[in-house]
Amino acid sequence: MIETSDDNLGFGDSLALARRGWILEATNRLHQKGFPDYRRSDAFVVRRLRRSSASLGVLGAELSITRQGARKVVDTLVKRGYARIESDQTDARRSQVVLTRRGTNYARAIVEVIARMNAEVRDHVGEQEFQNAVRVLGQLRHDFPALTTVTKGSASDTSRQGASQRRSIKSM
Repeated sequence: MIETSDDNLGFGDSLALARRGWILEATNRLHQKGFPDYRRSDAFVVRRLRRSSASLGVLGAELSITRQGARKVVDTLVKRGYARIESDQTDARRSQVVLTRRGTNYARAIVEVIARMNAEVRDHVGEQEFQNAVRVLGQLRHDFPALTTVTKGSASDTSRQGASQRRSIKSM
C-alpha cells in the first residue's frame, strides 16, 4: 500500500496522486454540470476540437498515440454525442472530427471547470508557487520527451500502443 503522508511521498507518487485527485475532482464537477460521463482524454480532445476540426491522424499525433488509439478516443466521443465524423471538404478520402452542439457545450463546461480549479489552486498556494508548479511540469515534459512524443518503432511507441488500447491518454 502506498504511504499517503506528505512527508513520506516522493515526487513521482505526489505527482500521480495529485493527478488522480485532479481528475476525480474534475469528474465530479462536470457531473454536477450535467456531464456525468467524463473520460481522462476528453479535456484535451474536446478543447482541441473546440478550436477546429481535426483528422484522426492529427489527433493521434497531438495525443502522442497511434491513429487507431485516436479512433478509439473519438469513437467514445461520437457514442456519447459529443462529436461526429464528417468527410473533409477538400479531400473526400479524409475525414474530420467535429464537435456537435452538445460537444461544444461539453467543451465549454470543461474549460470552465479547469479554469475554476486552476484559480482555486492559485488562490490556495499563491501566484508565485502556482507559476513555479507550472514551470516544473513544463520542465518534466521537456526532460522526459518520451512521455509526450511517440515515434514509430520506438520502445515508447510499442508500450503506448498497448496502453492506448486499454486507456486513453492525455488529460487536463
